[in-house]
Amino acid sequence: MRPPVASNGPVILWYSLQVLPLRPALSPRWAKAAAAFAFLAGLASCEKPRIVALTDTEQRRFDATCKDGDCSLEGHAKASPTRPKPDGAEAAFVLRRASRFFSVCDVWKSGSDSVAIHSIDCRLLECQTDADCPPIRGLPRGSCTNHLCIEPSGDLTAEDAGLLCLAGTGTPANTTQQIERFAMGSNCGVPCRVPSVCRQP
Repeated sequence: MRPPVASNGPVILWYSLQVLPLRPALSPRWAKAAAAFAFLAGLASCEKPRIVALTDTEQRRFDATCKDGDCSLEGHAKASPTRPKPDGAEAAFVLRRASRFFSVCDVWKSGSDSVAIHSIDCRLLECQTDADCPPIRGLPRGSCTNHLCIEPSGDLTAEDAGLLCLAGTGTPANTTQQIERFAMGSNCGVPCRVPSVCRQP
């Protein structure tokens, strides 16, 4: 409000009004929904890793700790990669997906956690139900088809066929049978057809 202005006429009073923008208040219903969403988002960010018991085609057992689609493995037996051991490396197990199938590979792991994976040292993961497979990224569990852990969207490739032919040949040892079977499966043609002597997808 301005002070009165002196003049020869009547006194004129000036008023100044300040208009403030108003924020619409959330209704109780929407306020509860917003709070619930924030609570669930917090739970997701604090989601605990999931432990999955895995078994490969050679009946070796592993404990997989999985979170956000990544899994670390601990085997009940010792890994035995067939390649020469690099200086300072340690034998370990890693989870791998070729295209269609999941497998566990015996590798040499260096201090920087870098690994070189050789498919002939990998064995497919067996299952009875989806819960026996590593979870697919973005999903709560994996997928089990024909007693093998798969990625449903993956096509059958030569590497997949090679792994199918290695099933049941024993742990990695570079035996004559393993070398021949892997070579046989890896030459499955286009489209890939798994040799009849090998495990079928």
